[in-house]
Amino acid sequence: MNKILAMLFTIGFISGLQADGFEIKGIIGNIDNSAKIISVNNINVQVMPQTHIKLDDCGIFGMDIDGKFSDLAVGSFVEVEAWPNSAVNSGTGASYIASEIEQKCVSNRAY
Repeated sequence: MNKILAMLFTIGFISGLQADGFEIKGIIGNIDNSAKIISVNNINVQVMPQTHIKLDDCGIFGMDIDGKFSDLAVGSFVEVEAWPNSAVNSGTGASYIASEIEQKCVSNRAY
């Protein structure tokens, strides 16, 4: 019985990962504008035309607004919802493909 419960838990955990992808949090270290790849914590992430980019607390009264690739900036904190890139061997250079990027706009920085 314990083996069956463990197996069901494992299947549920793995399917949950597949449904939600991976979340990468960190600082944008590099942006390759021509290839549309950003580097977050030394992880290369491919930004696709379908990737939803959200600028968190950037609008009037701290509202979230939709962004574009050109709004992403080196040194900004981001949360990236990503999927493993099965085409890494094809030469794209990105380990993950972003489905959503949320860039934090901070008006009162620590320094």
